[in-house]
Parts: sequence; C-alpha cells; structure tokens
Amino acid sequence: MLNILLFWGTYFGGLFLAFSRAPIYAFVVYQAVYFFNPPKRWWGSSIPDLSYSYYIVVIMIVLVIANHKELSKNKLFNAPQTKWIYLFLATHLMAYAYAAIPIRHDLFTIYFLKLIVIISVAYKLINTERDLKFAVLGYIFGAWYLSFYTFQIGRNRGDRVEGIGTVDSPDSNGIAAAIAPAVVFALFYLWRSDKLWQKLLSLISLAFLCNALVLINSRGAVLGLIIGGSYFVYNLYKGKLKAKYQKATVYGLIITGVIGLTVVVDDGFINRFSSLKQESGGVNEEGETGSTRVIYWKAAFDLALDHPLGTGAYGFNYYARSYIPANTYVGQNLRKSGGVKSVHSSWFSALAEVGFLGLMFFILIFVSCIKTSTALKKLFIKKKRTYEYYFVFALEGALLTFIVTMSFLDRHRAEILYWLILFFMAAHNIYINKSNSEEITKA
Repeated sequence: MLNILLFWGTYFGGLFLAFSRAPIYAFVVYQAVYFFNPPKRWWGSSIPDLSYSYYIVVIMIVLVIANHKELSKNKLFNAPQTKWIYLFLATHLMAYAYAAIPIRHDLFTIYFLKLIVIISVAYKLINTERDLKFAVLGYIFGAWYLSFYTFQIGRNRGDRVEGIGTVDSPDSNGIAAAIAPAVVFALFYLWRSDKLWQKLLSLISLAFLCNALVLINSRGAVLGLIIGGSYFVYNLYKGKLKAKYQKATVYGLIITGVIGLTVVVDDGFINRFSSLKQESGGVNEEGETGSTRVIYWKAAFDLALDHPLGTGAYGFNYYARSYIPANTYVGQNLRKSGGVKSVHSSWFSALAEVGFLGLMFFILIFVSCIKTSTALKKLFIKKKRTYEYYFVFALEGALLTFIVTMSFLDRHRAEILYWLILFFMAAHNIYINKSNSEEITKA
C-alpha cells in the first residue's frame, strides 16, 4: 500500500506542480516513473496497466511548447555535449546498413533515439539554477525509492538481489550502476544543506542507497563509488574555495561514512569483494570469473579491426565465438554450448557496435563534460560562489562513478548516463551561456 501511495502521490503531485509551479516538475515525475517502474513491481498489478512514462513525456513536450517564449533561450546546440550525443546517435543509424542482428539493432536504436529526444526536451525544461537543483533532487529521490524497494525485497538469489530492474536495466548490476552516482549527490546535499531536516533527509537517502549497494553486491558499482566519492570528498577538502568549518565538516562526513559502512556491510558483501584479490592475479583460463572480461575486451578490439564501422547492437554477441580464443575456458564453453557472450564494457561494446567513429564520438561527449566543468570552476572561483563550485565537483564525482562502473558493463546507452550528461549540459547553459546576458536565478 505504501508503494502505491508513493507512486500516485509522486505522479499526480508532480503533475500538479508542473502546471502550477514550474515545468521542470514534469521531468522529475519522469525520473520517478523510471525508478518506480510499476509493470515490474510486485504492487504493479494493483494499479492500471498504462504507459505512465509515455504520458509524462507527452506532457513534457506540451509544457515546452506552452512555455516556448520563456524556454526558447535554452538552445540545444549551445551545450557543447549536444553535437557529440547526436553524432553518436547518427552512428547507430548508420549501423543499420551492416548490423549483424538487424532486429536487435533496431530495438536498441529506437530506444536510444527516444532517450535522446527525452533528454533534449528535459534540457529545454531546465531553465534556472533552481530547476537544475530539482532535476538532481529528482534523481536522488528516484534512486532512494529503488533502494527502499530493494530493502523491502532483500536478497532473493544467493548473496544478491534480482528482479528490481528498470526498463533499460533489468539486471542487478545495471541497477547498482544507476543508483551509485546518487550517493555522491546525496553527500553534496548533506554537506550543502543549511537546515537540519534537509541534512536528515540526505542522511536517510544515503543510508538506503548504501544499503542497497551492499545488498545488490555489484563490485563494479562499489568500485565506481569508491573512486567517484573519494574524488568528491578529496576536492571538498582541498578545494580552492572554503565555506565555514569546511574541513571539520569533511572529517564529519568521513566518520559518518565509516560508521555507516560498519552497520550495513555483511559477510556476503565481504566475501564477494575478497574475490577481487584472487582475480587480480590474472585471467583464469580454467574458469569464468570477473577477470575473464579481459578476454572479451581483446576479442572486441579484434572484431573492430575486421569491422571498423561496427556490427550493430549485439554484434559482439553474434560474433563472439569467432573472436574469443578456443583455447580459453569461455571459448571452449561457447563452442560447445552454441551460446553468446556480452563484452562487459561500455567502451568495447560501443567499439564493437558502432566502430571507431562511434567510440570517438562517445569519448568526446565526456571530453566536453570535462571542458564544461573546468570552465564552471574557473567562473565560480572568480565569482567566489563556494557552493556552486563544489556542486561541479559533485557532478564530476557522480559521472566518474558511472564511468568506472560502466567500464565493466554494457551501459553506453544507459538512461542514467544521459541524465548525468544532461546535468552538465544544463549547468553550462545556466551558468555560462545565460550569465553572459542575464542575472542567474538563484535557488
């Protein structure tokens, strides 16, 4: 009952706010629906079977049209990331001509096209600094709900949690990747918030998010969070701008984190991560482990040399038996079973699917994010805007978390990845483009 009340309250409450307060709330509802994902929840049969996300996207488009005069200044190509995203999409469209599995490629390309349309519309809706804040908080809220749902379900398959997926990420590793960056943002708001109730909400969100990561037991996501979270906390301590009692606050965050980990970490989590030491010794050719990914990555590169323009979605899966060496355990198993294998890396997956050109555009998306964050930090140092300065580090830390995680998963078309990129696009538009012509609306 609580899940249903949360869903309806978020859905209709958000729609009311979208029309009465600010259009950005429509995107916040979309974010929530993504994580709620009613058709795949145990409570989903208790509500009408409708395409809730479709109706929200239609409303988002209607709001952009209705507020055209105000939102027309948010020009998509003023964000440096846009052209690379669109070019990356173009390589997917080009791959129709030589996709190994046309039906699969069509399915994933259409999904990706829809995602880019949604991100483009959302960019239009993020009109002010306050809107950007709500978009980030919407992500935290959605991730919190999924972590709350994970807490309700508990481990249901050995030392892991399954069956909690979203539309584009049915497996638990993908879900861990989706919620891990939210921890960095929650850390930022725990530090940034002035009011006790705001800090309390941030702390509760962090507790559920970290607990979910432990229950899911995804090593890649935790590794990503360790790197991305450490990057944020380190810069919070060493940054050029300082708020009152900042270093003491950082120590407090670290102590709170250590105490929190001792509460949520269990034997299953420790045992799974202790296996990393064993796998770090090299590729195990007598069995399939996490280190076997190196074999997949080399095979994907060899595939790209033969198919430099790519092989379309699931192309690596199709050709895997021809490129994974027969003298390896996984190669022998593939040839016996006639099965398929994923490449288990977004970088090599992009390379195998859309070739060297597509991979270049994919990398340039992140290069443009780095350039945006560098420009933003210089601007905020100049204007002595301390909190905005550290918000950029939170953006970087969250994106870094996902980048590390997706290096072990096929997530180059992941919804959350493009939300994170969207935040960079919106920040560039609000703080750099608009600051040259009008006063920034403060949250």
